[in-house]
Amino acid sequence: MPTPDESDAARLLAPTTRALGAMHRHQIRREPWPDFDAFDPGAYPRELRRHAAWHWVSRAQAEHGSVHQFSAVTHALCEARAPVELLGALARLITDEVRHVELCGQAALAFFPEGGGDGRLFAWRTPRAPWPDAPEPPGRDVDAETREARELALRGWASRAILTACCLGETLSKPMLDALAVVATDPVARACAEQILKDERFHASFGWEALEVLWPTLDAGEREALQRQLARSLAGFERTTCGGVTIEDVANTAIEIGPSEEPNLGTLTNEQFAMIFFATLEAEIFPKLRALGLDPERAWRERGARAKGDGAKGDGAEDHRPEAAAETRADTAGGADAAE
Repeated sequence: MPTPDESDAARLLAPTTRALGAMHRHQIRREPWPDFDAFDPGAYPRELRRHAAWHWVSRAQAEHGSVHQFSAVTHALCEARAPVELLGALARLITDEVRHVELCGQAALAFFPEGGGDGRLFAWRTPRAPWPDAPEPPGRDVDAETREARELALRGWASRAILTACCLGETLSKPMLDALAVVATDPVARACAEQILKDERFHASFGWEALEVLWPTLDAGEREALQRQLARSLAGFERTTCGGVTIEDVANTAIEIGPSEEPNLGTLTNEQFAMIFFATLEAEIFPKLRALGLDPERAWRERGARAKGDGAKGDGAEDHRPEAAAETRADTAGGADAAE
């Protein structure tokens, strides 16, 4: 049981048994682990460390949400009798996300050790996916037509989840993590960003490859549902990633992210996040969506209506939080200052 002076984050990251710890480390710590004990809190101002800790614990919760989401997608595709190679790749994603939870969580606790018992700063939300639950599985005693219809629904649901979490979320996370590694002036923050970045490249690639496999198995109705989901997801990511910075605010401007001249523990400004978001949509995500058969321009035009209209009726728009991606920015609403 947690002790009164133990935060949610500290409890989730605490050791369990020697055997479980060995199993966990064998799967999770594939590369030299960052030396969190080497971090010197005295080298950085308290408020800078607290601000960074809030960002990193928010990322840890986003990664925890990804464990939850990819586990559900694996379950759905297993029930849909999808190709085993999809399941094997997803198993790797789940392991990676657990690894990211630990990296981000340990970074947060290292950066602000005096806050380990802060139940507000290090509070941990229960994971909740930004989309509805998977549809009913086929079951054992159903006729062939019913089985086919239910498996189609499961494939459609999984396709929408993969579109949101991987094709958008993980693809966006790559340049964001790259930027975090560049601006970080401390080796611990830099090592965490670099290790997660390596995995996110794989996750984004999985998303596009998986949709290429699933797309031909979807009928017209499921493909249209995927198109609608694209509009909702674009709205959600724009809201949670850009911190209120609009595309009009950054139009005809350029930004070059280089090493920070000031102490930085792996944080970016709203403007930097927004510029990365819009540039990645244009240069990488939209072309791949077109090649797949989706219409990103239509989705972009419809994103506001989807977020305010049918998206508010339980199909994911209003629940779209940073957890939908492994590394989109924690929403500034109720952020570090609000935890005081």
